[in-house]
Amino acid sequence: MEAILQQIANLSVIIYIVTTMLSMGLSFFPKQFVEPLKDKVLILKSLAANFILVPLLTYLILQVIPLEQGLAIGLVLMATGAGSPFMLKLVQFTRADMAFAVGLMLILSLVTLIYLPLMLSFLLPGVYINHLSIAASLLVLIFLPLVCGTVIKARYSKIAQTLKSVFNKISNLFIVVVVVIYLGLNYQDFLAVFGTGAMIAAVTFVLGSFLIGYMLGGPSEKTKTVLGLGTAIRNGSAALVVAVANFSSEYNVMAMIVVVYLLGLIIMMMVSWVLGKRSKISSDTSNGS
Repeated sequence: MEAILQQIANLSVIIYIVTTMLSMGLSFFPKQFVEPLKDKVLILKSLAANFILVPLLTYLILQVIPLEQGLAIGLVLMATGAGSPFMLKLVQFTRADMAFAVGLMLILSLVTLIYLPLMLSFLLPGVYINHLSIAASLLVLIFLPLVCGTVIKARYSKIAQTLKSVFNKISNLFIVVVVVIYLGLNYQDFLAVFGTGAMIAAVTFVLGSFLIGYMLGGPSEKTKTVLGLGTAIRNGSAALVVAVANFSSEYNVMAMIVVVYLLGLIIMMMVSWVLGKRSKISSDTSNGS
């Protein structure tokens, strides 16, 4: 039964990512993705937040909270991968800058392809990185659906509006399925790391990453929210690809990745709810005045 649920969970993740990217592609014309990325200062700050400050934060956490080697490796793997599509759903909830969110996710994903292997080769000597596997998963699950959506939007605007609604509903359904099933399947991972300091390290990592992105994402509140969420929710898929290829026999590595990823989703869902509520109140106040 557990094996069947695991397969359903894996399939649900794929469906969620593909339908989310299709929905995003159907929402914007290509130029709308490029426009927010013209702010070179914001892009540089985004790259610094994700690929310099988050790894530095991870180093500091490991100095203060010594973890067993497998748990430490899992945290490092999460720190070196950015550009998770899951952040797009949370950005929707907060009513923030969706075009910037998609553009940011694409840039972070592309940089991760180069950055992750280089950093892991430096931080974890002797670890084999399957570049093709990471690149193929990002290409098939993220870039192709996004491009297909934007092509349909550009050529068949009315059809795109209908399809967007359909894919958005499917995406909303499967994000719930993914969270529920993974929590059910991996509750032992949470229990296994209690008492090791891993929980404190994971929570510190998620909240610290959010604050780094949020503080560097200004001056606009909407871009601050996007960068905060985009920095806090790491690329768990890339981390798992590396972990499966190199540490499949080390339970603690996989456990730490799952713990950090699920905690990131849960904590950032709560943050998104608060920010979304605040955004709605602010919008209602502006409209009333």
